[in-house]
Amino acid sequence: MTSAKQGDPSAIRSEVDCIENYASDPANNYSNYAPAIGSPEVTDAIHSGLQPCATFTGSLTGRNQVAQFLSPHVYPGGIQIVVFGGPNQAFLFGGAPGTPIAGYTAGPYVARFNPNTGQQVWKTFLPLLPGQWILPPSMAVVKGGWVDAVIGPTIYKLDPKTGAIVASQQQTISAGEPVDVNLDGFSVSPDAGGAILMKTQTRSKGCPIQGSNAMSFCIPHFGPQPNSTVIAADPVTLETIASIELNQPVTARPTLVSRMGKTYMYLAGATQGIRVIWNPKTKKLTQDTTWTPTYLLPGQGAGDAPVPLGNWVIFNSNAITSTTVPICAVAVSQTNANVWHRYCPWGRTLPAGVVSEQPASFSTDPENSMFFMQDWLVGGVYAMHLNQSTGVMKIVWSRPDWRTSDYFTSIGPANRRVVISQYLQSNFTSANANSGEWTESVLWVDGSTGKTLAQSAINGPSAPAWMITPGYAGRLYALGTDGTLHLFAVSACASAATPAFVPASVTNCSTPTSSLPQPIAG
Repeated sequence: MTSAKQGDPSAIRSEVDCIENYASDPANNYSNYAPAIGSPEVTDAIHSGLQPCATFTGSLTGRNQVAQFLSPHVYPGGIQIVVFGGPNQAFLFGGAPGTPIAGYTAGPYVARFNPNTGQQVWKTFLPLLPGQWILPPSMAVVKGGWVDAVIGPTIYKLDPKTGAIVASQQQTISAGEPVDVNLDGFSVSPDAGGAILMKTQTRSKGCPIQGSNAMSFCIPHFGPQPNSTVIAADPVTLETIASIELNQPVTARPTLVSRMGKTYMYLAGATQGIRVIWNPKTKKLTQDTTWTPTYLLPGQGAGDAPVPLGNWVIFNSNAITSTTVPICAVAVSQTNANVWHRYCPWGRTLPAGVVSEQPASFSTDPENSMFFMQDWLVGGVYAMHLNQSTGVMKIVWSRPDWRTSDYFTSIGPANRRVVISQYLQSNFTSANANSGEWTESVLWVDGSTGKTLAQSAINGPSAPAWMITPGYAGRLYALGTDGTLHLFAVSACASAATPAFVPASVTNCSTPTSSLPQPIAG
C-alpha cells in the first residue's frame, strides 16, 4: 500500500532513468540543470509546469485516496522553495517569506532534508547586506549537483553534501541600490557556457518595508521604483559577465528560450512584453526594441511571467490586481510581435465588487499543446488548447469550482497526463488572501478531461504563488506557511471497503464519482 512516507519506492529506478533521458534532450529545456525531478519552476528554462517523469501512483479509472504526513521538523520563517538533486537529495530555501512573519529575524537559509520524512540534515544561513530587502528567493540544483541560491543582489553556491558556501558573488546592478534589489527567477542559459541569467525586482531607495508589498507600498513616500537590471553571471565563479538596465521595473520572473544560437529572455512589463537577448559568443545582453507587444487591455494589471509554447509566448495579466477587467491569455509570435491572439474565458468585464488577481503564472504542457489558466480571487480554472501553427486558442475543459493561488504541475506520460495544484476551499475570499488564513487541499485531475482523480485531506495554508512540488516515488510536497512540509502520495483503492488513511482524504475508497464537482467540456 502506498504511504506518504514511502510513496512507491519501486518507481524510483524508472523515474531516474526517465529524467536522465528527458534532460539529455536539449528540446526539453533542461540544459545545465541537474537531471532531477522537481518543481518545474526551478528545473527547466521555460518553467513549463511539466514533469513527465514523476509518477502518479493512483488509478486513472478507479477510486483513489491520499496518504499524508507532516514533517517532524518545523522550518522557522516558512519554506519558500523545494528542489531536488535526485531521489536522495532534497533541499529547501526558508526564512525569506513574501509577507514578513512577526518575531522571525534570523534571516534566509538553505537546508537539506530527508525526502522521506522532511527531517533536516543540514542548514546554512546566507549572509546579507545590512538593511537588505528580503522577499521570496530563487534557487536551483544545477549541472554538477551544486545548489545555487539567490537572495538580494547575491548568488551563492553551496556544497550539496555539507551545505558549505563554496562561492558567492554580489552582482553588478545597473539601477537601484544593492540593498533595495532582489535577483528574481533563477535561470540558466541553455548554451554551452551556461551563464546564469536573472533580473531584479526593485524597491524605492531608502524604503525600509520588507516583503513583496514593498514594490508598491514604498512608492507614495519614497518615489518610483528603479528600473530592473538583467544580469548574466559566470556559472562557476558567479562573477557578473554582463549587466544592463531595462527601460522599466519588472515584477515577475523571466523565462528563457534558445533561438538561432542565442538565448531569448521573456518578461512581462508594466504595459508591454519585453525580450532580452543573451549572445553567448559576444557575452552581451541587449533589450530587443523590435519585440514589444502590448498584451494588456485597459484596466488590466501587469502579468506574471510569460510562458513559451512552441513559437508562441503566452502572456497573462492581473498579477497586479484589477477591479474592472478579468485575466486574459495573449499568445504572441516569437517571430513577429505584431502577430498575436487574445482569449478571455472570464469575459472582459468584472461584476461589481469582484476583484481579479493571480500571483502565479500559467503552466504549459507543450507535448499536448495545452496550457492552464487560473484566478484565485475570481475563481475557476481553464484548460486551454493552443494551435501551435496558428496561435488560435480554445477551451478544452473548465472547473468553476477550482480556485488556486499556485502554478499547476503536470506529471506522467503525454497520453496519461495528470494535473495537480492547490484547491482552496469554497469559503475562501479576498479577505483570506490578505490575512493569509484559509484552508486547502491538493487536487489531482485527469489532464485531458479535468475529472477529479484524487483529493487530499483539508489542511491549513501553504505558500501562495508556488506549487505542489513533485518528488520521487510518487511523493508530492506542499510548503506549509507554518514552516512544515506536507508530504502526499496517492493510493489506488483495492475495493470500496479498503481502510481509510488518517487523516481521511476528500476522496476515499467509498467516494462515488458522481458526488464530486464535474468539469465542463469546452
